[in-house]
Amino acid sequence: MREPVRYSDAIRFLGADEERVIHLIDRLARGEETDLLAARTDLVRFAHRAVNRLEREAHRLGRLERTRRIAAAHTAIVVTAFFEALDDTELPFELNGPGTGLDAATVDASSPRHLGEFVMLLVGSAPPLPRPQRPPGDARARVRRFYARRCKQLPAVVRRMPMWEELGEAYRSAIADRLGSGLADRCLLRYEELRDKLAAGFPEFGAWANLHIERQRHAALPEAASGLVRLRNRLQSISTGGTPSPERAKAARDHRERLVAPVAALAPGATAVHLPPLGIAYVDPRFRAAEIGPAARPHDPEWWETASRVRDDLAEFLLGHLTSPRALSAPLVVLGPSGCGKTALTHVLAARLPEADFAVVRVAAHELAPGDGTAEITGRLRGVVDPVLEESARGDGALPVLVLDGLEELTSRATVSRSELLERLSRFQRERAGGDAPVVIVVTCRDLTAVRVRFPAGSVAVRLEDFTDDQIAAWLDTWNRVNAGYFSHNGVAPLDIEALTPHLGLARRPMLLLLLALYDGVGNALRRLSAPLRETVLYERWLRRLAESADRADPRVTGRPPEADTDPPVRTGRIERALLTTSLMAFSMFNRGGWHAPAEVIAEDRSRLLHWPPHCAPPLDPARMGCAVPADGPVGRLSFTHPALGEYLVARLVAEELADLAEARVRDLRAIRPSPPDDMFLRALLSFTPLSVSGEIPRFLTERLSLLAPGIRDELRIVLAELLRGPGVAHHDHPYGGYAPVPASVAAREAAYTANLMLALVAVHGGAVPLRDLFGADAVRRWRRHAHLWKSQLPPEQWVSLVYALEVREGHDGLTVGPGAVCAAGCAGTPPSAQTDLEFVARECALLADSGTQRLVHALEPLVRVFGGDVTARRDDAPSDAHVLMTLAFGPVDGGDDVLVAAYERAFELADGLDSDERLRFQVFVLRQLRGHAHRLGARLVPLLARHVRPIGVAKGARASVRRLAQEHNDHVEAVRAVLAGRW
Repeated sequence: MREPVRYSDAIRFLGADEERVIHLIDRLARGEETDLLAARTDLVRFAHRAVNRLEREAHRLGRLERTRRIAAAHTAIVVTAFFEALDDTELPFELNGPGTGLDAATVDASSPRHLGEFVMLLVGSAPPLPRPQRPPGDARARVRRFYARRCKQLPAVVRRMPMWEELGEAYRSAIADRLGSGLADRCLLRYEELRDKLAAGFPEFGAWANLHIERQRHAALPEAASGLVRLRNRLQSISTGGTPSPERAKAARDHRERLVAPVAALAPGATAVHLPPLGIAYVDPRFRAAEIGPAARPHDPEWWETASRVRDDLAEFLLGHLTSPRALSAPLVVLGPSGCGKTALTHVLAARLPEADFAVVRVAAHELAPGDGTAEITGRLRGVVDPVLEESARGDGALPVLVLDGLEELTSRATVSRSELLERLSRFQRERAGGDAPVVIVVTCRDLTAVRVRFPAGSVAVRLEDFTDDQIAAWLDTWNRVNAGYFSHNGVAPLDIEALTPHLGLARRPMLLLLLALYDGVGNALRRLSAPLRETVLYERWLRRLAESADRADPRVTGRPPEADTDPPVRTGRIERALLTTSLMAFSMFNRGGWHAPAEVIAEDRSRLLHWPPHCAPPLDPARMGCAVPADGPVGRLSFTHPALGEYLVARLVAEELADLAEARVRDLRAIRPSPPDDMFLRALLSFTPLSVSGEIPRFLTERLSLLAPGIRDELRIVLAELLRGPGVAHHDHPYGGYAPVPASVAAREAAYTANLMLALVAVHGGAVPLRDLFGADAVRRWRRHAHLWKSQLPPEQWVSLVYALEVREGHDGLTVGPGAVCAAGCAGTPPSAQTDLEFVARECALLADSGTQRLVHALEPLVRVFGGDVTARRDDAPSDAHVLMTLAFGPVDGGDDVLVAAYERAFELADGLDSDERLRFQVFVLRQLRGHAHRLGARLVPLLARHVRPIGVAKGARASVRRLAQEHNDHVEAVRAVLAGRW
């Protein structure tokens, strides 16, 4: 059942066991029944009977069947309200004699064709369905517009009354007024009565329509504000009460066990304070919700400011979405900055959904194999979902929910881009929705990754907002209660909002709030700070504390010499070496495309990169650091408590090495025997993966480099420029030649290294870099050589990340290269076609300095702006939608009439996928082109009109176009009119 549901389909679905009603609706749909008085009486009675029966039988319906019947019932009550308001409409005068009432007009045999038009339009209409991501008044406004359109058609029916010609102008105007906006208002009032009755029997429908928002001030009972407890309570209240299979019950227990685990994973001994369980520490976040269209910029906070208001009813929204038809046909995308609680939300959601009605399968994106392509990855996901679907098909009615957590952690070395993966998942979902085994898909993704992801059309996006002061206070209350004994025993004051006030910019994200609490848990360290912490400084201080704690743990294990306790420089050196080895662990993961790696691989990488002299004590094993924890999946793999820690450690080591290069250059300026910069260690680290694959690393790197002294930054710019202008030959005889985390050719390593040098140069500049200053007079040619090397050698996702991380612009002094859409303050500068292939092509050809493609992109931009939709995309081997539109506008290049007819078929299919306003504009364009091709297509027009033109029935301009088409196409005018009979 498609969304929205047509009235005729709703009646057939609800009345499947009432043959008389089915026969009646079929006759109305074909225009064979024009006795609207008798028909609407029967249909109104049936609608009330069907809704009452639905309420009585609700407890016996499975989750999917319940959703479908509610959607059909809503369509039925929309049209029923129209019928009932029409029944109550009285003409503003009295006429004596038979055949003078409104019903008489509808049964007037003198104009069955015109009445047939109205009846068929009404029966074939699809009233808008409430959507939980829309504002509270949106559903009401759209239903009001639906009634207004129907009411505009009524006066034409009334004008067929036998006594219409006898009425004066005043009476005619009064009738038009009574059947116009006044009738639409009465329809709306009656609809709201029926809607509220349906919501009383089906609370999830009330969540679809956001009725709780309009009535919150009347709420009498307090609501749970954390842990999505209200979501579970609401779902259990409408549960079918079925018994889950043993496999599903075990999976549900596993999800619930995560609620009693600590809120974050830390190695034993990493901290003395107690971490509260996730189930009680989780605070329901505020959020914004919106649908993703072609012009959406879900990565951009500024777009969200205008696209949606802030909401605090996450449980009610999820209740509405997970039980709505939209959840079965498009994914729910949860967005937000790093550390905002997306992963925690997936754990809590999986634990709170009742296993009697939902079968949750949670998959972490980093668990997907790095060598797999799109088909293999989606095949894996199908493999985990299909058993659940088969179980549901056996009759227990549970709705499968696939949760893909951390789209940004999909390995950067995969042969599939994130956009392709989402498109395949969306196609998989649509295929399932077309049958009897639909699946709900939830995906989480960072803002900084979302900038380079094209989300499937119709997806619902949710962006998690920062904590408010009240939410911070609620979290602190839980933290202080759990640690009351520790605070009392160690003389530590509980953490309060006053201590966090200087650091509120960090405390508004749950992960950073936890780090602040852990940092303050040792001697109330936050209260001793003289300045607000920055994010990178918080990571640095916390990691140093972990290194000190791990190094002091056991000298026999850590190899700590006795002088480390009495000699501060020795102790500082050991801490620095511990952070270095931990950074190398981060590089072991990063260069392999993710944030996890086997412990033995990490140790092998470290031995190839670090060579300790015999007189130095061995450094601390990074596996003993409190931030290193066992990864999900195979035993023996390590990961970080949060990927942001690994990203910071990568940026930290790169910044340290770059600073060493700049300082070495300063020393060489005063040296008797200057030497070229020694970048062999840096080359070993940076010649496998561009730093841009993680949007956080360039941001952290920029912040670290900004702390360097101005003179060191100036020298660093010169060093990086010299390395970029170098011969471009990798050294194989250097001491780090054995380090090869992944197989890579010489060209691929040179591509990754030079790309990283460019990213570092942009970071240290803090803005645009003039290419003429970098490469001289031959700047464009040399830049193109670098850019084409990157495109040819980097894996798809790495190249895409570079396209968005660097932006080439034409200025007065030539080309400049600066930071792209990903920046410290968020994302900006995205064109209106952000969700189209054209947007990526525009960025790519700019980076390649491809002026020819840029001109073609510029020529296509009006097509996207006028028609919307992803008109430049190709699906499989089919022509792009832009090609179809230009074929209609200018005629086919070759192939003759067959190509033209196929173009019209595709154009009408494209129109079905657009929103109402875009669809209307698009259909008018297609009909105008159809008029111009009438003589050429001849008799082939008849089936084309029958399939596509006749069911439109929207715009006056469209109707006029078809009328002219029928009048001018003399050879087939009768056939065309026969097709349009009862419609125009």
